[in-house]
Amino acid sequence: KDGRVASNLLKDMFGKKDPFKNPKDVDLTRRLLKALEVDDQLVLDFFAGSGTTIHAVIEMLRSGTSVKYLGVEMGEHFDNVLLPRIKRAVYSPEWKDGKPLSSDGTSQFFKYLRLESYEDTLNNLALQQDSDRDAALENNPALHKEYFLNYFLDVETRGSQSLLSIADFYDPTMYAMRIKKPGSDEQILKKIDLIETFNWLIGLWVEHFSVPQSFSAEFSREKDSDLPDDQSTRLICTRLKHEADGNYWFRLVEGHTLRVPGDKSTQVSTLIIWRKLTDDPEKDNAALQKYLETIGVSTRERTYEVIYVNGSHALPNPVVEGEQTKVRLIEEAFHQAMWAEA
Repeated sequence: KDGRVASNLLKDMFGKKDPFKNPKDVDLTRRLLKALEVDDQLVLDFFAGSGTTIHAVIEMLRSGTSVKYLGVEMGEHFDNVLLPRIKRAVYSPEWKDGKPLSSDGTSQFFKYLRLESYEDTLNNLALQQDSDRDAALENNPALHKEYFLNYFLDVETRGSQSLLSIADFYDPTMYAMRIKKPGSDEQILKKIDLIETFNWLIGLWVEHFSVPQSFSAEFSREKDSDLPDDQSTRLICTRLKHEADGNYWFRLVEGHTLRVPGDKSTQVSTLIIWRKLTDDPEKDNAALQKYLETIGVSTRERTYEVIYVNGSHALPNPVVEGEQTKVRLIEEAFHQAMWAEA
């Protein structure tokens, strides 16, 4: 009986034949979760299927229960069933023939992340062209085997998008990879959210995500007695002005990481500064210093224990722990986190 009820519910929501075989019953799942007293907890369904567990949590949220959900799924029905069902469940509790019977939705924000697949990694390897190498490998089977086992990935594919192309961090909004469409061999070029990916890689608990800001800048030179005689002046940014198409773009992420996973008493206050870099590092650095001055951030103060920034910089950089510096390169941390041994 519960199976028929669940199937009929999906038919009503999608207005067509049951799009998923053997779905669970939403009401039964909701009652089980309620019995488990999951209020203020995170409900994980690592085989999300048609989304019944998530749907049950949404119904609990509609009744005022404070609970979060996390679902994991693969395959085409993520786009065809799971994602549309979540959107429909949020919009209205009642459906018939694929149409909502009311607009009594629940205020909710959810996001989904796509994990890079094995095929995506292979499809984005870029092999450096070398005719002499190719000829040598073709004529020596033993060398060919040794080369691919011990040399190929480390050297010849360096800089590939799936192996982290550091050179493309000059604009964090434009990093892209060829992504395989599920169920086919077709590939499409899709932008990768470097900012969100980095948050996950370093285990950042996000507290504030600023909107991107673009500026035009004015520069001048001033005397600096600390510089060598042949470089007696340094470039400074005298003014940053908000402009939608300005050359200098910044976005801040604030939060904390944990020195010891699961131990909230080991929080490390963290600031991440993303920027678009130009072909003039000196101006980029001067604009960065002016921007931090404008928003009242100093690397010497204790407001943040760790600050990450993409691109080379000349910010004051005190040592905070052992040989660890306070201001760290995003590119370096990104690479270390991606290739850290489990």
